[in-house]
Amino acid sequence: MAGNIKRKRSKIAHATPAATSLASEVAAEPTTADKSGSKSQTNTAPLVTTPEATDAFIIAAGTYERILYGIEARFVDQQLTLNPRFIFPAHIGCIKSVSAGGRYLASGSTDEIIKVYDLKKRVELGSLHEHKGSITALQFHGSSHLLSASEDGAICIFRTKDWEPLKVLRGHKGPINSIAVHPTGKLALSVSRDRTVILWNLLTGQRASRTKTPQIGELVVWSPSGTLYAVVYATEIQVYSVGQAEALSTIFARQRILSVLVVTHKGTDYILCGCQDKRIHIFSTAGAELASVQCHENRIKGLSSVNVTFPDGVPSTIVVSISSDGHIRAWKLTDLIGYASDTTTASETPTKDVPMSHLDPLAEYNAGVRLTCVTVSSSTF
Repeated sequence: MAGNIKRKRSKIAHATPAATSLASEVAAEPTTADKSGSKSQTNTAPLVTTPEATDAFIIAAGTYERILYGIEARFVDQQLTLNPRFIFPAHIGCIKSVSAGGRYLASGSTDEIIKVYDLKKRVELGSLHEHKGSITALQFHGSSHLLSASEDGAICIFRTKDWEPLKVLRGHKGPINSIAVHPTGKLALSVSRDRTVILWNLLTGQRASRTKTPQIGELVVWSPSGTLYAVVYATEIQVYSVGQAEALSTIFARQRILSVLVVTHKGTDYILCGCQDKRIHIFSTAGAELASVQCHENRIKGLSSVNVTFPDGVPSTIVVSISSDGHIRAWKLTDLIGYASDTTTASETPTKDVPMSHLDPLAEYNAGVRLTCVTVSSSTF
């Protein structure tokens, strides 16, 4: 079945006016940049909610060795176990990004190709060839749309029901490093090596604002509620509120930040950073470093999370981390946040001395390869 959705590099098709999802399937008119640079006002009430996993979920990880690993996480006798479910020889280049949406899984590589898989049937559906550079970022919005970014400076939006490329967004003058779709699907953010961050209005398919950054933005991520977003540089994070030009806070990390995740625990947002020093550093959105937890024996390359109902019936969040030495580990968010709660509060100012803690994972798996990226799906089919 592989190859049946293959797309040639051609002029991007546009959505029909009748479409209703992902900001009405993105505007049907061709994309043009908003030269005024003013921010468009949109309703940011969440539209998409991710269902909780019950007793199992899927972890998918990309590798330098061009292999895509699928790991099933399942509770067996109250114990979380990680076992391989599929291995796809996915690309002819290093895999740089993976994303899951419903039954679909996508991987992007330095070979300039996006591969799409059906998690239910465990087969490759085909490949997408819209970009002319390495694929740097992928993100599903629910299971209806996939957004991709590339070193060619473009963002492509695909409709999953037929894998039609609906729109191409152009505004950056350099390779794009990261993209993030707002929980509503009405906004998106992108950061580039051109030292800009762009806010896209997906209701119009146009650029809402373009802002210069002090450094090259390497990652960008929304909070689960969509009220905050964070722009990540090499060893620094700036936290913003939607609609505000000035940063709410600036986080200074002691080590290079390789991955970031914003999570919510008991109504409070926390920023988790996977760093070069093998630790997950926990920060408040106000800028305080709350704790540092030893999680791996090598640099942490990726973080992802999933909401899970544990065997005792209590819902919680599991954080999945990967390291470049091949280890995949799962952590209970309440355990990670517990270190932060025991030492300081989310409203405190940054501290000079942060407790360095060690925590045993809920489960782990050694893939035996160099891992590069990770995503989690709440569905196992």
